[in-house]
Amino acid sequence: MSDRHPDLLIRGGIVVTGHALERLDVAVTAGRVSALLAPGSAIQADDIVDAEGCYVLPGGIDTHTHVSWPLADGTRTDDGFTGAGRAAALGGTTTLVDFVPPLRPDQRLIDAAEERIAEVESGCAIDVALHPILNRADKSVQQDISKVIGAGLTSFKMYTTYDDRVNDGQIWTLMQEIVAHGGLPGFHAENHDVLTESLHELVEHGRIAVPDFPGSRPALAEATAIKTVSHMARALRSPVYIFHVSGAEAFDAVLESRRAGAVVHAETCTHYLAFDDSVFSRSDGWKFIITPPIRGRHDNERLWEAIADRTMTSVGSDHCAYSLASKSAHPDDHRLTPPGAAGIQARTPVLWDQCVNRRGLTPSDFVAISAESAAKALGLYPAKGTIAIGSDADLVVLDPARQWSGKDLPAASSNTFDLYTDYIGRGMVEHVFVRGIAVVRDANYDSSSTNAGSLLRRSTR
Repeated sequence: MSDRHPDLLIRGGIVVTGHALERLDVAVTAGRVSALLAPGSAIQADDIVDAEGCYVLPGGIDTHTHVSWPLADGTRTDDGFTGAGRAAALGGTTTLVDFVPPLRPDQRLIDAAEERIAEVESGCAIDVALHPILNRADKSVQQDISKVIGAGLTSFKMYTTYDDRVNDGQIWTLMQEIVAHGGLPGFHAENHDVLTESLHELVEHGRIAVPDFPGSRPALAEATAIKTVSHMARALRSPVYIFHVSGAEAFDAVLESRRAGAVVHAETCTHYLAFDDSVFSRSDGWKFIITPPIRGRHDNERLWEAIADRTMTSVGSDHCAYSLASKSAHPDDHRLTPPGAAGIQARTPVLWDQCVNRRGLTPSDFVAISAESAAKALGLYPAKGTIAIGSDADLVVLDPARQWSGKDLPAASSNTFDLYTDYIGRGMVEHVFVRGIAVVRDANYDSSSTNAGSLLRRSTR
C-alpha cells in the first residue's frame, strides 16, 4: 500500500471470495483494493464503514439484462440505464452486461454499437459491458465484427429462434469471424422448427391459456440447439456462451457437449432457480411468461446441483422491464403475452437467500456463481469478481441476519411489475461501492452516484 492513506476502509467484516472466507479490513485507494489488513488495524481513511457482523462480497455481475429494450411497435421497455442502475445497485449488483439491440434494416453493426454506448454513457450508477446481437450475416456485419471487438465489445449473442434468428449457415459464418478476432460467441439456443411445430400443435387443440405455455417451448428445443452451436464452437476451438439454460435437459446437453470437448459457459437465471412451473397455474401466471419457460421442480433441482458442484457458470436476471399494462393485456392467451420480466433488483438478494439460507451452500459458492465465474468467462477477471489487491473496489456489505420482503425491493421503473413481490428472504444489502464510490449506504441509494458507472471495454482472450 502507498504512503497515501486510503479513501475507504471497510472494517470488521468477513471477506468472501470464491475460495475463501476471512475476517479482514479492506482498504481502497483510487478506486481499487489497496490492502487487505488484519482486523482492527490502526489505519485511518477518509471514509470508514463498520461491517461487523456482515459479509463483504465482490460486487455482483448480472450477465444478462435488456435495459430500455426496443419493441416491435417502436416503443421501449419501461426503464433506462439510470433507473436500472439504481435498482441493480440497491440489489448488490455492480456490473451488468447488457446488449447492443438487433440491427435495424441497413444499420451497420458499428453504428448500432456506438448508439448503445451513448445510451450507457448518458448515466448509470454501475458499470456496464455489452454483448452485440447479430441478426444478419452480410458483408457489412462481418467487416464490423473486428471493429466492435476492437472497441471492447468482445462477446456476442445470436438467436436461433424469433424473427431476428440466424440460420445454421449464417451462424457458422459469424462464428468464424468472431473467433478469428478473439471474441466469444453466445446464443439464445432453442430450435426454431421444434418451437414452431410445438406451438402449432397446441393451437390446433385450443391450448393457448397460460398453463399451456411451457408446452409451446419444450426442453428438447433447447437441448438440440445447444448441441448444434456447441459442436460448431468445438470445431473452431472456441468457447461458447449459452444464455438462460432453463432446466435439466438443456444442462445435460451442456455437459454432453463438454464431454465431447467443447468449452461451454452455461448461464441460468434467477427465476429458474426460485420458481417452478406451478406458477403458471396462478391467477397472475402471465407474469411468469419468459423464454425459455420456467420448468418443473426436477429442473429447478438440477440447476441447483450444477451450482453446488460449480458446473454452472453464471446467473443472470434476463431483466426486461415490460410495463404492467403491456404484460397483462392478454392474460388468457400466452401467444400474445410479451416474454420477459424485470428482475435486475432481485438477483443478488434472492440468489443469496436461496443459495446460503435455503440450500445450505457456502458464501464462497454464492460468490462463485454471482460474480467470480462470470467475470472469468466474460473477460472481466480479476478486475471484477473477486476481492484482491489491485482489483476494482466493487464491494457489497451484506447483513446475513436482516430479513427483507420482495415488496420492498426497488423497481427499475414505477410502471413495471415484479415476480418477487411475495418473496420473503434473509440477507440484506447494506452498502455498495462501485470502484470505491458509495452508491448505496445503509440500504439507501445515493442519488449523487448516478454517473458512478462506466462502460467496460474488454480485451480479447
